Amino acid sequence: MTQTTQAVDRDLLDLLFGPATDAQTYVKLLYLLLGFPLGIAYFIFLIFGLSLGAGLVVIFIGIPILMGVFFACSGLGAFERLMARSMLHVSIAAPPHPAPAPGIWPKLKALFGSPTTWKSLFYLLLKFPFGVATFVVLVTAFSLSAGLILAPLTYGRLTMDFGFWQVSSKDEATVCCLVGVVLLMVSFHLVNGLAFVWGRFAQVMLGPDLPVGR
Repeated sequence: MTQTTQAVDRDLLDLLFGPATDAQTYVKLLYLLLGFPLGIAYFIFLIFGLSLGAGLVVIFIGIPILMGVFFACSGLGAFERLMARSMLHVSIAAPPHPAPAPGIWPKLKALFGSPTTWKSLFYLLLKFPFGVATFVVLVTAFSLSAGLILAPLTYGRLTMDFGFWQVSSKDEATVCCLVGVVLLMVSFHLVNGLAFVWGRFAQVMLGPDLPVGR
C-alpha cells in the first residue's frame, strides 16, 4: 500500500468518523441542546414583557417596561454572542453602540431605532422554535442510534418492531447494530451541520451590519 493510498484512507476515515472523535463536536452538541431551555426562557420572557408593556402604555407604566425588555434583549444578545464565540468558534464582532445624547428622548430613540436591538429581539424569539426542533431531532437520532446499537443485547428481552420489520434473531439484531453505528455517525455530522447553520445565523443577527454594497 502506497503512502498516497494510506493518506486517502486516513482522510476517508477522518471524514466519516472524525466528528465522533472530535471534542468540539460534543461542545457543539451541548450548545444545540441548550437552545431548548434557553429558547423557552427567552420566548416566555419576551412575550410576557412585550405584552405587559404594550398593554400598560396607555397609563405610561408600559414605557419603562418596554425599555427594560429591549435593554434586556441587548444584554441577552451579548450573552448569545459570547456563547457562539466560545462554543461554536464563530467570529462575531460586537455591534457599535454610540453613546446617545443626554436626555430620555435621545436614549429612547437610540434604543428603539437601533437595528441591533431589533435583530437581537428576532434572534431570541427564533431561538425557541429552532431549539425545540433541534432538541427533538437530535434526541431522536441519538436515542434511535443507541437502541439499534444495543439490539444484540436487548432483542431477546425487548420487542423491536419497526412496523415493516420485527427483530427476532441474532443476525437481524447484528444488522440493526451496524445500522445504528451508521446512524450514529450521521447524527454527529448532523450536529456539525446544525451548528454551522446556527453559527452563521448568529453572525448575521448578532454581529454588526455589513456596509452597503458588500
